[in-house]
Parts: sequence; structure tokens; C-alpha cells
Amino acid sequence: AFMKSPPKPRQFPLNEPNGGNANLSSQPMRAARRRDYVAHRKKFPTNIVKNNKYNFVTFLPVVLFEQFKYFFNLYFLLVALSQFIPPLKTGYLFTYVGPLVFVLFVTMAKEWHDDHLRKRRDHEANSQRYQILTSMGPVSVPSSKLRVGDLVIIENNQRVPADLVLLRTTEASGACFIRTDQLDGETDWKLRIAVPFTQKLPSDESLCQLAGHLYADPPHKDIYSFVGSLRVNATAESPEIDVPLSVENTLWSNTTLASGTAVGIVVYTGKDTRAIMNTNHPKTKVGILDSEVNRLSKILFIVTLALSFVMVALDGFKGKWYINLFRFLILFSSIIPIRQVYI
Repeated sequence: AFMKSPPKPRQFPLNEPNGGNANLSSQPMRAARRRDYVAHRKKFPTNIVKNNKYNFVTFLPVVLFEQFKYFFNLYFLLVALSQFIPPLKTGYLFTYVGPLVFVLFVTMAKEWHDDHLRKRRDHEANSQRYQILTSMGPVSVPSSKLRVGDLVIIENNQRVPADLVLLRTTEASGACFIRTDQLDGETDWKLRIAVPFTQKLPSDESLCQLAGHLYADPPHKDIYSFVGSLRVNATAESPEIDVPLSVENTLWSNTTLASGTAVGIVVYTGKDTRAIMNTNHPKTKVGILDSEVNRLSKILFIVTLALSFVMVALDGFKGKWYINLFRFLILFSSIIPIRQVYI
């Protein structure tokens, strides 16, 4: 059987390749390295938050499917359609179509409203702006434009827009606290520690001068586990440095920085973040009462079918008795309750 290959550990450079004071003869090589860097970043998902259930094309068919998978809605649809067949017509068409159309209209209006609220919340999250550090200075970008490898500045009480590795904080010790109630439901603050090597750098801008790679384990759902390493290339002044990383060095998406200011490097974006991987796709809510009514409707249908058969039998199965059977079944349909609507 075909099996999906497991996700691979990720590796990416700390900064965009910088030519610095390289001579002109190295320009083609620098351009090629920059193209490779940009192409490598594009391999990872975008940081767009998308929680809506429907779009313009899928709204009507999906909502109708969700409604007619219930027996009572499907039953009343068939009863309403039967009134277009002259031998089965037992009353005014509106008395059968009206209640069903009203229930479906209110349900679709409620689904549209809920989905519109989800889209509005997504837009607010995607358009929230953050400062990222570059060799040209801080640049303001919306959350949706963040990419793996960006150096993001997180202010106090600001939502973390993606999964980050914490590099620096305003505290000399490199410590900061985060609130994780939007991620795991816990209200107590969590302590996070910046990577010791980057915390000792003279300034935040020094992060843009680092050359090396960050290694991280493949995306997974466990918010209490992270394995990675930060490898800084050797220079004339210092040897190569390899710093192990753990969950204490991370800031997960949808948490909130509760103290100071922090700088982190984006490791996971979009659907690869812990928050998204632990979020279930929005589903149509099914109440206990709806499930019970659906079960009772099936029982009542069997009862009305038996009653219809008895009525035809008492008439001696005369003529086209099967048409009379359906007519009695339609007349007894008022015994079955149509779905209750909740606003």
C-alpha cells in the first residue's frame, strides 16, 4: 500500500547571504546564492491563518449536504418533492415546502454569519504587523508575509505570529514569560530562555551578521517537545559553535509575550505550527437534541409506514393501492417533527 513519507527535519540559513564588501567578480555567485536562499524559504508553508469552512463555490453544496444527511430533513424534502406528482398531491404545496425552506434559510444564514466571523478573525490575525530585523534595519511586515528564517521582534503583550526559536530578550539573563492559554488552556505563565550564545551578542542587529544554520525536527503536534541546534560558522575570531535547542528556547504561535521584548527566528509557519496542527477543522455542530430527534424520526417513519399499510389493507388493496400507500404516508408525515432551529 502507498504510504506517505514522513516529514524531514528542516535546515535553513540564519541570514540571507550577504556580499558585504565582496568584489565585483563575486557578484554572479552572490546572486546565485541569493536565488537559492529565496527558493529554499519558499519550500515552507506561508504564514496565512485560514479557519473558514466555506468559500463562494462550496458554501451552498456543503451546507445542503450537512443538512440533508439528517433523516428528518431528507424525509421532508422527499415529501415536498412528492407534491409535484399529481397522483400524490394531498394539499397545498406551500404547507410542505414552506417549513422546510424556512428551516434551511435560517440554518444557512447562521452558517454564513459564523463563517464570516471566522474570516474576519483570520483577516485581523493575518494583517497584524510585526517588525523583522534585516541588514538594512527593522522592517514592518504583516503576519501573513513572515517566512521561515525571519528575525521577528515581539513586543510585550503581543501575540506570537509563528513558531519561533528565542534568540534574545531585554532581560540580561535572557529569560521571558509567555501566556499559553490560547494554546493549551493553561493560565499560568511559562518561562522561556533565549539561546545563551545569541543573548550575549552586543545588540539585536548583531543577529543579522551571523552566518550559519538552524536545524529543527520535523513539524509535529507535541507542544512540549522540540529538538534542534543552532550552528554558527567559524570566523577568524572564534571557532564553529553548535548550540543544542530545546522546548525552553521556543515561542509557539498563538502564545503571548508577557514580559519585556524578545527577538526570535521563525522555524515553523502556517500549517506547520503547533497551534494549527492541534486545531481541528471547524465542523457543523450537532446537538444532543438533534441526534435524538433524528433517531426518533426514523422510528416514527416506521410507525407511519406501518399505519399506511394497515389503512391500505383495510381498504382491501383495491386498484393502485401502492399510490394510496404513499398518500397515507404523506398525510401521516405531520407526526414527524421537522428540525428545530436554534438562533
